[in-house]
Amino acid sequence: MTVAAILIIMTIAIYNWFVTPHSQYLMAEQQYQQTIESLETKNKILNSSLKISNKTLENLSGKYEQHKQLFFDANNAKIFLTGIQTAAEKNSCTIQNLRFLSPREFPQTAGNIGISQYQTNLNIFGGYGSIIKFLNTLQNRTEQVRVDSINIEMNNENGYLECDLLISIYTLKVKENTENVKK
Repeated sequence: MTVAAILIIMTIAIYNWFVTPHSQYLMAEQQYQQTIESLETKNKILNSSLKISNKTLENLSGKYEQHKQLFFDANNAKIFLTGIQTAAEKNSCTIQNLRFLSPREFPQTAGNIGISQYQTNLNIFGGYGSIIKFLNTLQNRTEQVRVDSINIEMNNENGYLECDLLISIYTLKVKENTENVKK
């Protein structure tokens, strides 16, 4: 009887020492495999979501660059506005009056973008073809030059046309925002 008890105790001890740890390792390995599969699934979902977000960002960046080209930067605006008289003279027009209006700031739609409008009121004399060439010179640019108003009348004194123009250009100022950029 004692031999049977000793054999039972030894069998239980051998089972606990050799079989039980292996079954726990097998259960842990199954949990590990399930976790890995779950992470792989989440990784695939996140990668596809990231690809979609990147494509959206690329599209928006492309649209932004296209629209950004319609605006002047501060230096180009200054060069353009100071060169109006030269452009008129090159097109055989005479500027009688050139007046720069105060810039107008537009409310910011985004926290880091500022848009300003610069208007110029000018009165020029010239032939019809010369005035048209001058207007084309102003508007044949990458940046947008708007003719807000135009009034053309015949000047009876010298036979030329007198043209009153109000033109607008817009500058875009982008303030860098580096708060969310990893360094």
